[in-house]
Amino acid sequence: MPDPHVVYIVTGVVVLGLIAWVIVVLTRPVEASKRHGLDAHLEIRDEPSPQVDGTSPRGDASSKPDEDEDPTGPHALILVTAVGRTDPGLARTNNEDAYAILENHQLFVVADGMGRHAAGEVASKLCVEAITEAFEKADFGPPREPPLPRRPSRLRGAILLANERVQAAARANDAYAGMGTTVVAAYFSPNNQRVYIAHVGDSRCYRLRGGKLAQLTTDHTLGAAGIEGKTASVLSRAVGLEDVVEVDLRTESPLPGDVYVLCSDGLSRMVSEEKLQATLESAPSLEEATKVLVDEAKKGGGRDNITTILVRVDDAKGRGAA
Repeated sequence: MPDPHVVYIVTGVVVLGLIAWVIVVLTRPVEASKRHGLDAHLEIRDEPSPQVDGTSPRGDASSKPDEDEDPTGPHALILVTAVGRTDPGLARTNNEDAYAILENHQLFVVADGMGRHAAGEVASKLCVEAITEAFEKADFGPPREPPLPRRPSRLRGAILLANERVQAAARANDAYAGMGTTVVAAYFSPNNQRVYIAHVGDSRCYRLRGGKLAQLTTDHTLGAAGIEGKTASVLSRAVGLEDVVEVDLRTESPLPGDVYVLCSDGLSRMVSEEKLQATLESAPSLEEATKVLVDEAKKGGGRDNITTILVRVDDAKGRGAA
């Protein structure tokens, strides 16, 4: 008969081993989630073909760099035409909005600055300049986590570089302390019929398709987070305020006939979605549509700077008049 003390010791060792194994199994997912902690809200996954309505399914953050792009043909599948316009509005003498149309990169950016004195104007300008420079120099900063396909990674990297530049300027000059800016950007890939949309803050992107206007971005405000009252319009996220900014990203499959609208809140708060859609559908050209939208924003009060970029998508086989 075995010694009872030996039995107790063996049994104890076995039990402790089982407990240790259970702990390892249960904690493994938590450790994995920490390793892949997001610095952005992501809706990115390139698919080989669009769905029936032309939109790509929402992806997760597990995209790997070598899952880089959809097959890219030698010829463009779509063509894009863009027109931008900015106006100080009726209540302000200076314009704290900035925008960029980078035709060579099929990239379109709107930024809306904030800060005392002229700091908002500085922040939006620095943001747009940093993003432009990143694409012109093909320098998007160090590798970021989680890894993304190449094009959305470029867009995220450019905005993170802009965040660093705005912060550096604020630290270097007391007059710029606390300045920040919103940003919304659309980066088109005509050869694989994709557009990558990134935003921080409450500047927006809309899409008009087949008689339906859809808001593609969600405002980063206290109101969007469920807080009501006077503080509802306060930004919960902006470029330049924190060391690391979360960048919301999504991918779309644009279709011929689509019109994408990038705008600051000086437009979206003054012009109803119904009026926005009606203007896009009735204006004879993108240029005319931008004029009408700025005028409508002023009629609605013009309480803020007004900026918009309109991007029309055409079939590569035939382009309409701008």
